[in-house]
Amino acid sequence: MPPFAAHDLLTVKEVDAHPNKPAWANLVAHISVDPVPASLRGPGIYALFLDGALFYIGLHVGKDADPDLPVLERWKLHVVGQTLRAKAISFSPTPLNAVLRAEDATGMVDDLAACLPSGRDTDCRTAMPHALLSGSHCTAQKAAFARANWATLRGASPDELLARITCLFRPLPAGWEALLAGAEGQERGEWVREQWLRPAETALVEQFRPICNACIAIGTHRAGIQAAEVSAALETIFPDDLRAFDRQVYTNRVARRRPAPRALVEAYTAAGVEADEQVMELAEDEGLSRGELAFRHKLSDAGTRLVDALIDSCPVPLEVYFTNVPDVRIRLGEGGRTLLLLRTAGDRIHCFSKASVSACLALGVVAEPVSNDPMKSRFTFDPAEIAPALLLGIAGAAAQAVSA
Repeated sequence: MPPFAAHDLLTVKEVDAHPNKPAWANLVAHISVDPVPASLRGPGIYALFLDGALFYIGLHVGKDADPDLPVLERWKLHVVGQTLRAKAISFSPTPLNAVLRAEDATGMVDDLAACLPSGRDTDCRTAMPHALLSGSHCTAQKAAFARANWATLRGASPDELLARITCLFRPLPAGWEALLAGAEGQERGEWVREQWLRPAETALVEQFRPICNACIAIGTHRAGIQAAEVSAALETIFPDDLRAFDRQVYTNRVARRRPAPRALVEAYTAAGVEADEQVMELAEDEGLSRGELAFRHKLSDAGTRLVDALIDSCPVPLEVYFTNVPDVRIRLGEGGRTLLLLRTAGDRIHCFSKASVSACLALGVVAEPVSNDPMKSRFTFDPAEIAPALLLGIAGAAAQAVSA
């Protein structure tokens, strides 16, 4: 498949930069073709190239797997966002801290630092609220890519920028819509994303290691990958027999998502910062579910540390997963019964479990019974004052109760 030229599909315009952001963060992009060709509509996998070299691989699907949604909705974000020239530029604190302290820092980093209260010495975790910390449109990986090409990206005009970017798109095989029989609304999009597109995207990212994908550690990417090599891989990336929608598989695996890799979490979350729809789409496409993203945004710093520790220490056969409620839960193996769930309550957390009140008391927790609910007990706690081992102990007691 031949690559598409960005300048044939998109336009980029200069606008006024935000007063608390660098002056070069002044571009917005729009779709310029109407109608969008059928070959660029519907779910699929795409790859982006700067001067012919791969810099990002992504997946594209709408909430309900709309067959007419153009992949250009993704590309118009990336051409300005991945090059750090977007007016919407913003980071979570951890990635921006990493950018400020990069050893191979350039003028790009100086310009970012000049917008912060203590320059390069700013601790972004304590600098909020700030325009550069108002979301998660940028990651440390995107900044590393921009930094490596900053000599030409910083002063690039809209036309010059578009002329350097090319794109590949591999849509799902014909007939995919018929395989979604029984799925409704967001179930369609989630099934397409997690069952069909995610395995393909993961395989390609692991093979080609693009510099801008948030799961690729900085400095471990592959440089100089050309479109012909990626195109050949895209041609055979989907199996001949895509799995049809299955309600039980959806309930057990798709709707109940395992935690995302920590690098993705750090890139897209920060306590006290709401994720807008654009950020949620970017994060979800890279593997951070909406449920986990929404839940983590509600956590205090202490809550975040507790949840991370709970995930890291959870023993087999117990498994931590997130739902779109949003909440985080522990179950007895994939598809097994839910044993415990946590929901936020301001800076505190509600815990519901299938352990009895007496079992909780034996572990040192004063709980109250729950009526007319699958859960048997509940209590509220300060996440700074409880250890993950205690929650795992309650989950263990719940496992004994449901197995009795």
